[in-house]
Amino acid sequence: MLDGIGVWIGFNLVLVGLLVLDLFVLSRKEHIVRLKEAGWLTLFWTLVAVAVGAWIFIAGGSTQGVEYTTAYVAERALSIDNLFVFLVIFGYFKLPREYQARALLFGIVGALIARAVFIAVGVAVISAFAWFLVILGAFLIYTAYKLAFAGDQEVDPGRNIAVRLFRRVMPVSDEFNHTHFFTRLPGGARAATPFLLVVVVLGTTDVVFAVDSIPTVFGITDDPFIVWASNAMAVLGMRPLFFLLEGMVRLFRFLQYGLALILAFVGAKMIVETVFEDQLHDFEEAAHLGDQGLIFISLAIILTVLIGSVVVSAIFREPADGGEDGPGGAEALDAHETETDPAAAERSSGT
Repeated sequence: MLDGIGVWIGFNLVLVGLLVLDLFVLSRKEHIVRLKEAGWLTLFWTLVAVAVGAWIFIAGGSTQGVEYTTAYVAERALSIDNLFVFLVIFGYFKLPREYQARALLFGIVGALIARAVFIAVGVAVISAFAWFLVILGAFLIYTAYKLAFAGDQEVDPGRNIAVRLFRRVMPVSDEFNHTHFFTRLPGGARAATPFLLVVVVLGTTDVVFAVDSIPTVFGITDDPFIVWASNAMAVLGMRPLFFLLEGMVRLFRFLQYGLALILAFVGAKMIVETVFEDQLHDFEEAAHLGDQGLIFISLAIILTVLIGSVVVSAIFREPADGGEDGPGGAEALDAHETETDPAAAERSSGT
């Protein structure tokens, strides 16, 4: 069985090495992450998680191995919720696409720190903050409505409520300065950038999601090392998985409405799970779903909506002239092709 201070130190040293690899090799340059790169990176981090699982099976035994595998799959299922909220955050702040990879990396570090703290403190303290899930759930339902029916709206970072609150502490620039946290205003005053606000919102949002995910894993195993290892591996794979979902939203015209439906579902799920926790537990037992049955039902619903949105987009394509049939159609596809294909960029510029 894997236990003891040596195991913890060794695993965390490997984890730090993986974060350094991600920071200085995989995302060292500001660039737009394409679908192909996101796919390969998703495969890479999944294989890393599989390798960790194989090590746990060999060195720790089948019990720890099965617990890790179950916890990791549950965490990956729950991480999909996070990714859709990250889409909303980036859209809300109008974060340029070339800065998103670095923002997510900082968010991953914050997520690991939050989960480490919560695991150390324990489920009892986490449960005291469960009421905040109701607020986040209501926000997601409202966001789903805006996404589906309010259309595309320009958002001025200077008028964002988070920016206004942050300005009570220090000045905040209206403009991004690459991925720097601070900049200088025309008068010479030091100010925070919207990029810093994005990182802060990502970190605080993941604290809320940790309230949901950490107790879930503790429901699978009470082995703190397995809880930490499964969480760490799931969080490391979130960044490329985000860009897979983000790329799909840009390529398929009806996926925006599927995203709105998923956000509404996730928000409603958070509220129901918080308010009717005991009734849901009784339902799981009566239906013989097991402790994690509702998680996989949620994952099935999310995947069904995603696949359905893609299929409908493929059947009902955007008219050739672009039309007015909603966002994400021919114009978005042309823009995506221009960004992805240098030859297309030359054709669009007339060179």
